[in-house]
Amino acid sequence: MKKLIVDNAKINLSTRRIIAIFLLILTTILWGSSFILTKNITQDVPVFLYLGLRFSIALFGFIPFIFHIKHLNKKIIIMGFITGLLFFFGMAFQTSGLQLTTAGKTGFITGLSTIIVPFLAWFVYKKPMSLRIWIAVILSVIGMAFLFLEGETTSGIIIGDILVLICAFFFAFYIVLNDKFVHISDIYLYSMIQIFVITISSFIVSFFFRESYDIFPMPLNFWLIMIYLGIGVMGLAILFQNWSQQHIGPTQTAIIFTLEPVFAA
Repeated sequence: MKKLIVDNAKINLSTRRIIAIFLLILTTILWGSSFILTKNITQDVPVFLYLGLRFSIALFGFIPFIFHIKHLNKKIIIMGFITGLLFFFGMAFQTSGLQLTTAGKTGFITGLSTIIVPFLAWFVYKKPMSLRIWIAVILSVIGMAFLFLEGETTSGIIIGDILVLICAFFFAFYIVLNDKFVHISDIYLYSMIQIFVITISSFIVSFFFRESYDIFPMPLNFWLIMIYLGIGVMGLAILFQNWSQQHIGPTQTAIIFTLEPVFAA
């Protein structure tokens, strides 16, 4: 009987890992699909105003989970605040860089957080890197070399690449800290706090830079795209990643995210 319980637990764990991998792949598809849309929108709408609107809409997607607010406490607020800020800075640098480089490059360079995550995980959690991880890192570096040998040498492209590379560092820190926090918090409430922090941060920076844009006369098509980018991409992507990281380690998460350029190109 005891053996049967153990076997069932192993099967359940294995199933959850498979689901987690599937959800992370779906997350990369959602992320990748957003790059070209974001690039087009931010040609007209200021970056931080766009981010504020996008994450405000994402927050509305969590209304069905509002009853989780009963689990709110100081600890989960702090955790959501920290990772929310990391995610905000990652999005800010990524979206700013996307204006100056291609969608494919943005997806690829963001995916290079794969290189950073194993070292951060080793430093924070003292987890040694396996041969498989080293192979993934080497392949990412080779891919990076090919990326910069494409012949795009204008200063705008270079600046955009650098901004997105900074974004990769923020997302790497986010993945590593997220790996710790998702195991000790209510996933739905934690995700809501993250999105709330990102929303407020975006509007504060937008106000600081005195961004302005008359968004309300925008056509229905614009708002449908924003709903997709807000709820369909950001809301689901953050929730999927938070749930999946309960069952998949930070380095494995980062490796799966290297698929992002495939869907961003």
